[in-house]
Parts: sequence; structure tokens; C-alpha cells
Amino acid sequence: MEKITRLDRVSIFGGKLSFLIPHEWIEEDEGDNYLYQEPETDSGWLRVTLITFRNAEEEPGQRLKRHFEGQDNVTVEKRTGNVVRFYEKDSEEEGVLIHNYNWTVANVVLPDMVREAVFSYTVLLDRVKMENTRTTVLLIGELVSQAEFSPPT
Repeated sequence: MEKITRLDRVSIFGGKLSFLIPHEWIEEDEGDNYLYQEPETDSGWLRVTLITFRNAEEEPGQRLKRHFEGQDNVTVEKRTGNVVRFYEKDSEEEGVLIHNYNWTVANVVLPDMVREAVFSYTVLLDRVKMENTRTTVLLIGELVSQAEFSPPT
């Protein structure tokens, strides 16, 4: 990816989730999730899904804390208070070796829910060590960690 000069805020899932992406990237609505990518790319797809937890018998803050208990690589984003878990793994899809970078980003949405966005950035396995990939992964991590969750309208 070349130097990024502009970011755009996208609002998806009926306005329940918003975050920044590079201006040049294109969006595809896949029903239960959204897909973002650079135009005409053969590697580097960002997929987003959204999960909502409601439990009248448990305070949302407690639910959020319990959800991430005992998991590795969990941080709290200072500006938003989002709880973020990062992990990555190699896999294979239709005979093609790929590498997935995953961010689970969650926060309380008052009065009674926790929203969790799962971001997955997939690249071809042979692109993992490329500078372009490393730079893009760092940028995505920063942007998705600051995602904003909105209450139902």
C-alpha cells in the first residue's frame, strides 16, 4: 500500500458500528458481514462481522470483562475504552495458503448490551513478510481498535 493520504469513516450494520478505512478501499456487503479491499487486489481482504450480547441478569460491563477473561493479547484502547484482542493464524482456503490477522473489538453499549466486532484481514501466505503487508496490518490494527459502537435506533 502506498502512503495513505485520506481515511473515510464507514458506518455499517444499520449504523451500529463505524470505523475508518483507507479512502481507496472498496466495500462489498456480504449480508452478515462486510468486505473491504484495495481495488483490483489479489491479496488483502478485510472482513467485518458484528455480534450483540444482551443479558438482563448480568451488567454489560461484567459481561464484557467475563468475555475476555483468560484470553491472550487483550488490550484496552485508551480513547474509546474498547477491549481489543489480536491473534493471527495460517490456514488454507480452497487449496490456497493464507494468513489471517484477527481483531476482536468490543465495548458496552448502554443500557444493556455488549457489541463485538470481529475484523479479519486475510493475505496470501507468501505476502506475510512483505513491508506493504506489515504496514497495512499495523494501520488496520490502529483503525479497528478505535471503532465506535452505537446504540440501537
